[in-house]
Amino acid sequence: MDSVSLLALAVIAAVPVLFTAARIFLYPTTGLCLWVLLLPVTKTFAEFAGYPPGEAVCAGNCNVLQKLTLGDPVLLLTLAGLLNERRSAGPAYDRQGRRIVWLLAAFCVASVASATLGETGPESLIELATYSWLCLALVVICQLLSSPDRVRRVLTAWRRAGVIGCVAGGVGTLLLWRGSMDNLLVQGGRVAGLFEGINQLQSFVIAVIPFFCARLFSRAASRGTRILYGALVVVGFVGVVGSGSRAGVVFAALSVWLMLLLTSPRLAAVWTCAAVLFAGSAWHLLGKHLDELPYGIRRSFSYVQEDTLELDELSIGRADQLRTFYTVFAEHPLVGVGPGGFAAWVPRVVPGGKAQEMHNSYLGVLGETGAIGGLIMLALLADAMARTLRFLLWAVRARDPDALMAARALFVSYASILMYGMLNYGLRQRHFWFVVALTVAVPHVYGQWRARARVPARRPRPLYGVVPCVESQA
Repeated sequence: MDSVSLLALAVIAAVPVLFTAARIFLYPTTGLCLWVLLLPVTKTFAEFAGYPPGEAVCAGNCNVLQKLTLGDPVLLLTLAGLLNERRSAGPAYDRQGRRIVWLLAAFCVASVASATLGETGPESLIELATYSWLCLALVVICQLLSSPDRVRRVLTAWRRAGVIGCVAGGVGTLLLWRGSMDNLLVQGGRVAGLFEGINQLQSFVIAVIPFFCARLFSRAASRGTRILYGALVVVGFVGVVGSGSRAGVVFAALSVWLMLLLTSPRLAAVWTCAAVLFAGSAWHLLGKHLDELPYGIRRSFSYVQEDTLELDELSIGRADQLRTFYTVFAEHPLVGVGPGGFAAWVPRVVPGGKAQEMHNSYLGVLGETGAIGGLIMLALLADAMARTLRFLLWAVRARDPDALMAARALFVSYASILMYGMLNYGLRQRHFWFVVALTVAVPHVYGQWRARARVPARRPRPLYGVVPCVESQA
């Protein structure tokens, strides 16, 4: 290809990029919506540069590129646009919201102390940069989600991001079923979708399914809308099955059941009884054909060995991690071994053990940052959970169907990814902190709107059009 052709391609590519950058700088909410839309696309710049995921040569030469995704430049431009924005949108936090943000900032400080005093060394710098960037992202998101219109736009982008993530996972499972073990959507026989890591797909789907269920279980939604979102829930669940995650299958089903329970307890009881009645037959039928299924699907249902009733060999690595955690926390109880340093300890504690991070968010943060950082993080997560519960109880008392459905979706989404964190490390995932940002911003914005609205039935609600509910006819 000659120089003229290269120049033409560069111009063609540069024009939309420059237009998007200018748009984000002038209208930072647009940048936030684009960042949310890119949440299910976490392929890193290292992969775009031609390095296969997990390649050893890349681990030594492009650590930064392994962490940067397409959404990071977008968030940086959004921050620049936010700083440039002159008009004030009013207070973005209430007292509890500010406390959550400050707790994350305190955790970043504790991580710096852990990296300084721990044994990990320079490898902790990437982890420190990641946590600091996530703290900045939380501040930017909460600052921009300061009005009902912005909340509506961002939640619409979140729903569309869920469509992208679920459809990519479903298509990947279809390719896996047809025998394709390595492609854009499948890694080593397991579905990853457009995510850089396989476990990110399951966590994302678990977080977004409750918002789909809000549409699926809404009485005001049309039949076509219910069919569409019901299909998206099924496709997302199929993607989780193809990813080979046993915990993902359980928690994805649990998130749907919790939304059904909060929306219609009687219907949830009926479906629970039906599931119990047919579970044994379904499991027996699955066991007959399990060996014929692709690896990713087979892995999702490999819990115990049927002949000995012992843990499947896939669970042995988690036992090694647990032994390592006891040793690490006993020797470094206050500041831990440093962010990102847990994996190197597994072979030291368990002879022949595989170097891997702790598959538990809470034990992992205790092992890496010690009791100081771990307690700060646990306080943050507990405070956010208390906030979602308070929003849910307030919506029940207010008898506002719009707020109630939003509060249900937010509570189930956050509770589901917290439960999933007991079996995987998810504190570095961007969509996790986006959900935390929603717990900070949405109750505050809705409370402010209710305080200002004198005629609620005449004014569009903050989540109107995102979670449709029956509007008052008064």
